[in-house]
Amino acid sequence: MKTVLLAMVALATPALAQTPASRSLQPVTITMTDHGFVPRNIALRRGGSYVLHIANRSDKGHNLTQKAFFAAARLSREDRGVVRDGQIVLAAGERATIRFQAPLTRRGGMFQFSSTTLGDADNAYTGAFRIQ
Repeated sequence: MKTVLLAMVALATPALAQTPASRSLQPVTITMTDHGFVPRNIALRRGGSYVLHIANRSDKGHNLTQKAFFAAARLSREDRGVVRDGQIVLAAGERATIRFQAPLTRRGGMFQFSSTTLGDADNAYTGAFRIQ
C-alpha cells in the first residue's frame, strides 16, 4: 500500500510542477511604438507555455486590451496583477513580463487586441494572438 501511494505521488508531482512559471517558456516580445504594436500578429501554440515581454517605447502611455484572451489564458500567479480587466497598461518607457499558458481552444482561433488609449484608434494599435 505504501509503495502504491509513493508511486501515485511521484506520478502526480510532474503534473503539479508544470505551471506556466516553471516549464520551458517560449519568449514572445511586443513593443509599443509611436506607430503601433510591433509585431502585430503573434502566433501561439494551443496550450503552449510562453513568457510575454512587452515594452512601451512610445512617448505616451498605451495599453494592450483583449479580455477574452486573458480570461482564457492561464496566467502565472505572480503575473496576474499585471493584467487588470483584460488589459496590460504601460506608461511611456515602462515594461512588463507575463508568463502564461495559451488558451486551450478547440480549433485554434484568433484573439484581436488593441489599445483603447484615446487617439490610438487612428494608429496601428491593433494586432492578434493567433492560436494554432
